Formats: sequence, structure tokens, C-alpha cells
Amino acid sequence: MKPWNSSVLLAGLAFSLPCLLLAQSASDPINGTWALNVAMSSYEPGPAPQSDTRTWEVTSDGVRLTIHLIAANGTAINETTTYKRDGRPYAFTGSSVVDALAVTRINAREERGNLMSHGKVIGRVTATVSKDGKTLTMTGTVTSSGRTERDVRIYERQR
Repeated sequence: MKPWNSSVLLAGLAFSLPCLLLAQSASDPINGTWALNVAMSSYEPGPAPQSDTRTWEVTSDGVRLTIHLIAANGTAINETTTYKRDGRPYAFTGSSVVDALAVTRINAREERGNLMSHGKVIGRVTATVSKDGKTLTMTGTVTSSGRTERDVRIYERQR
């Protein structure tokens, strides 16, 4: 191969890699911002939050999740994590209960996570994006301080 050909090849790879990563993130069904539909969701024992907005962004480092929640009592809660879908625990910040999240991808539209505190699994959550990509359903159970909470949360895509 002539020297200029390898330079052209390397330059082409350098420009195409960001495009491939962008295409991967854009095609991931969970990528984007989702707002909780409180009326369609159920919380046991409750109460439901006033609002909950979640943004997933697929990056070269994994999946970045940012949560902005207003609890039933009006308290603002901001939580974040960046994780890979490899089943290993990754730091989860902003929660008074959960300090790590371990996620496994089940298929193109579904992932499951273990909610952890001090290395112990205290809950499980499943996130499923509808076939049309407009609805995200999250079902979960978490036990903390002897209290078990179960919920089914319905989110609508914002962007």
C-alpha cells in the first residue's frame, strides 16, 4: 500500500468513528428524554412523585442516565450514573438509598438492572421501550429499611 493511501485510510477511519458512535446512540431506543405520566403509573405503597424526567445518552463511555425528580413532598432529587450494560455495578449518585446500578441488556428494547446499596442488591428494575418508541415502561421493586416498594412507571418520550 502506498504511504498516501494509508494516510487516507486512517483519516477516513478517524472521521467515520464519531459518526458510527452517533449512529449507535441515535438508534438506541432508550436514548433521549422521557417524562413520567403520573396518572398512568402505579406506586405501591406510594405516594407517587410529583414529576420525574429521565434522560439517557449513549456515549463512548457507556450509557449516561440523569434523573430529575420532584418527590411527593416537593423535594427535588437529582441522580446520575454512567453505566455499561455488562452486569457490573457502576456508581449511582444523588440517591439516599441506591449507591450502584448493574445493568444487563436483554434485547434491543429492554434492559434489566440491579439496584445496590453497599454491595448488596436491594432492588430490581426492568426498562422496556415500546415498539413505536414513544413509551418507556419501568417496573421495579426495592426494599430499604424493611419497607418494600413496587411500582410500574410509564414514561413518554419528549425528544
